[in-house]
Amino acid sequence: MIFDKFSNGYIFTLGAELELRILNKDDLSISNEYDYFKSNINDKYKNNITSEFLKSMIEINTPVFNNLQDLINYFKEIIKELNTLAKKKNLLLQSSGCSAIKQNNLELSTNNRYRELSHEHKILLDDFSICGLHVHIGFKNFDKALKAFNYSLCYLPIFVALSASSVYSNGIDTGIHSYRTKVFDRLPKASIPEYFKSYDEMKKVYDVLYNTEVIRSEKDIWWDVRIQPTFKTIEFRVCDAVNDFDRLEVIIGLFKVICKLSQVKETIYEPMQVLKQNMWKASRYSMDADFILNGKKLHIRDVINKLIDEAYEEKLITEEFNQKAKQIVSKNSISKDMIELYKQTNDLEEIERLGVFK
Repeated sequence: MIFDKFSNGYIFTLGAELELRILNKDDLSISNEYDYFKSNINDKYKNNITSEFLKSMIEINTPVFNNLQDLINYFKEIIKELNTLAKKKNLLLQSSGCSAIKQNNLELSTNNRYRELSHEHKILLDDFSICGLHVHIGFKNFDKALKAFNYSLCYLPIFVALSASSVYSNGIDTGIHSYRTKVFDRLPKASIPEYFKSYDEMKKVYDVLYNTEVIRSEKDIWWDVRIQPTFKTIEFRVCDAVNDFDRLEVIIGLFKVICKLSQVKETIYEPMQVLKQNMWKASRYSMDADFILNGKKLHIRDVINKLIDEAYEEKLITEEFNQKAKQIVSKNSISKDMIELYKQTNDLEEIERLGVFK
């Protein structure tokens, strides 16, 4: 049996997964060195890195935290450890939604699950050198998590806009600020989910897919947001990976804000076409996108700032976070910075270096 209705969970705890790309320092080509990092990392962190779809990727899985700053500090610590290892082999660790330059040395992970996925999806996964950020928020029980799940659906595009870092992919100017989002959307079990009225309604979907052998477990559903009964969390999966710790803090903090607001505010049920349109605009234009909410055309920055204001009024965030979030919202997106840098340099290697962890 899969997809149990959980209780006795954790209240607004935080965890995150960040995917990194391993590059050769000299030419920024892909380096298939995951096993080197796994074998040599300090035992303190060994259980917090895992393999990903490619041998040239590392996924960091943080412990569970109650405090946002503790989580960000953990990212800084483990990335410092990984960078120390990287320097010993003339490698770099990079985190952006897509690899900007053309990469020709991609090797699939030895993980049997990933090999099966590659066989199933064929060409759809041929350029799957994409990196994302996943955020887990803990909930006391399933019903509270479902309320946050539904509430979050109309706001997911703001996180695409805030994290967009993949306008260049595999040597191509895609023109799409979060091209990673569109790469993932090609997969049949990905993209924006529908609203669900109850546990029974959601479980019915999982049961049908499980009983017809479409999925083997809950982790085979790759929606932009999903409930994880095993962890007693909601997992947000919509973001490009970023290497800016202040931006990471704001993004993760705003996911927690959305979850807290969901418990005291009414859910806005937008038509699926509106949800898809907003997601398209955010992936296409990032922080310069239009946004439809309650039948009105707004600017995405205004939507984000209103959420921040609501959180501040409800005393869900500190003054310090309020100011930091407003500052990030006022900035260019990472993808916009990439576009401006490429206009100046005409050099995709410079774009790739923007995502390197210093």
